[in-house]
Amino acid sequence: MRSMSMAEKPPSRIRKFVIGDINKILEIEEQAFPKTPYTKETFLNYANRLPDSFIVVESGKDIVGYIIFDMSGHVHSTAVKTGYRKKGFGKKLFAHALMCVEKKLWLEVRSKNRAAIEFYKRMG
Repeated sequence: MRSMSMAEKPPSRIRKFVIGDINKILEIEEQAFPKTPYTKETFLNYANRLPDSFIVVESGKDIVGYIIFDMSGHVHSTAVKTGYRKKGFGKKLFAHALMCVEKKLWLEVRSKNRAAIEFYKRMG
């Protein structure tokens, strides 16, 4: 068995959210939006309303990000763990959402959230 070099990334996987993911999603949410995080109830509501559009990305066995969108292309929420940003996980989530809706995505972002604005600009 060979060891993974520092340049190699652990395998990632995109999948649908399941109820057992909720605590990891809440951790990511609180890290990304400490002043105004969504609540557990909000996420569970999205899971019930948009079960095919609440997607997580894993690095190895760790959930490192999520996206919630609807089929009109509206992104309701998305976040990636701090240590996993700028490593392609957000791009994978957006690419998956685009493939699902087969048109452009649209979202709202606070004007002070510069990191998100720059990421969205890079995504086109």
